[in-house]
Amino acid sequence: MTPPERTSPLVSCLMVTRDRPTLADRAIRCFAHQRYTARELVIVTQGTAAYRNQLLESTRAHGVERVEIVQADPTMRLGALRNLSLDVASGDLVCVWDDDDCSHPDRLTIQVGELISVGAHTSFLSDHLQLFQQDGDLHWIDWTLPTPPAKYPLLPTTMLMTRDTRFHYPESGRYAHFGEDWALLTELHNRVRVQHVSGHGHLYLYTYHGRNTFPAAHHGKFRIRSRTRAQVAARESDIRAAMAYYAVPSPVLVHGSDGPVFAI
Repeated sequence: MTPPERTSPLVSCLMVTRDRPTLADRAIRCFAHQRYTARELVIVTQGTAAYRNQLLESTRAHGVERVEIVQADPTMRLGALRNLSLDVASGDLVCVWDDDDCSHPDRLTIQVGELISVGAHTSFLSDHLQLFQQDGDLHWIDWTLPTPPAKYPLLPTTMLMTRDTRFHYPESGRYAHFGEDWALLTELHNRVRVQHVSGHGHLYLYTYHGRNTFPAAHHGKFRIRSRTRAQVAARESDIRAAMAYYAVPSPVLVHGSDGPVFAI
């Protein structure tokens, strides 16, 4: 794909997907609604021809103009699949666009702007919304909490990185399929300037839905990093507007670390 003439850096949003048409359609919708215009969508799929056609129909239905859908070998592991998406990308920047998460229409605008303003190589969001779908519980997760913060206070799936051939996901060893993003983010922190964007948690909805790579116990641990009821209440209007856009089935009960705050 050849980038168009532009003044803003082209962002390649990278989606790896297999057999989750409803979730993938939602992620494609979020891409289509981004207010940042210099973008392309790269989809790598191990699905059947029928699934690939569903993806193509979703991109057409949502008016996505710049898209590349790549068929991958079904034996490839997640690290190799993510590397394939990196290889296909033509953007100045690459952004993870997981098929089961949601991004607010302002996400790319804000995250790219923050990256450029500080001259960083890579950016992650340090806070985000977390939905436990089966319970209908929503938390504003802040990876700088509790103190001391996590070693890397960020959500790996929010990575926005300068396209750089020095960096790839592991394709063998213990992180070839689970934790591949953790291995890459560790290398990035060791070698380049990495920015942690804080205070924009409403821009990203991370969901535990039962078919995630990691089990419920892993996601449940995130609750210790919930912002307090007072902090959540102060952002109620942002949360309500974002959740209305994400179109999550109601009711949803929004929690702070010290108890429930309000219902949607």
